[in-house]
Amino acid sequence: MSVPLHLLPEQQPLVWQPTSVEEAMHLKQKWGDDAVLISGGTWLRTRWENGVSPLPQHLISLGRIQALSGLAIDAGGLIHIGPSLHLADLMDNELMRARCRLLVQACAEIAAPSVRNLASIGGNVVTRTGDLIPALLVLDAMVICSDGHTERCVPLEEWLEGPVQSSFEMMTGITVPTIEYTDEEHTFGFYLKVGRRETFTPSVVTVAGKLRIAPDRTIQGIAIAAGGGSAVPARFNELEAIAIGQPLSKQLLQCLHKGISEGFNAVADDYAGVAYRKQTAANLIVSECYKIWRKGGGADAPKS
Repeated sequence: MSVPLHLLPEQQPLVWQPTSVEEAMHLKQKWGDDAVLISGGTWLRTRWENGVSPLPQHLISLGRIQALSGLAIDAGGLIHIGPSLHLADLMDNELMRARCRLLVQACAEIAAPSVRNLASIGGNVVTRTGDLIPALLVLDAMVICSDGHTERCVPLEEWLEGPVQSSFEMMTGITVPTIEYTDEEHTFGFYLKVGRRETFTPSVVTVAGKLRIAPDRTIQGIAIAAGGGSAVPARFNELEAIAIGQPLSKQLLQCLHKGISEGFNAVADDYAGVAYRKQTAANLIVSECYKIWRKGGGADAPKS
């Protein structure tokens, strides 16, 4: 059993450093809501300082569990990302720059370099509103969770739709398929943010997309997602289903704009209203699709 790293002044939390997932979950299950699992702690610290969440009695640091900060690719081409891996470390990894550029780009858009050196991939996802989530959604990411004894693997989209993570489970991994960029004439991806970049908080609007255009200029594959603010990011599955097999055309772009504007479950706050977020998300996604159409990816695109 781990022991406290140090005892802070009265009414400050005890900090524990377990060396395994099993030990960390034992501590979490022992204290429940009085304990918090922590890696980089950048998001949690802002909540404590702003009075959004109370400072817990126990902090369970995940820094000594090496398996949670790894990065590897298996024989099937699946990338395994440890949730404690820092954003900066993912950005600097040659494998990720070669095989998962969209996620690298998303990491580069979050906060300042000093924050990216501390903030973790899993911490951004566990918030359920993190700016990495739209990129991970279009990459068909899977989330691995453990209760300390057994693991389960679920699509990120399904995990986001489920209940908030309880005291009985923690995230132990994220997986994404590698992307071969050998056919960049027909494979496209994008990631964009709007607003509030000066602090480690979710943007006003964040969007991501991935398109694959067939040789006959119809859409062979498409994934688009939006989030931002307090909204839980989500894919536009019905729009994607409509677009598959269709030519990327002005008519389809209009359909996408309408569908995104109506389907984005935006949440208003002091910075922006629902209508603005919906319109912005639609404009960002359709403008990127329009650029692809202009490059010749669509059936009626102008020739350059």
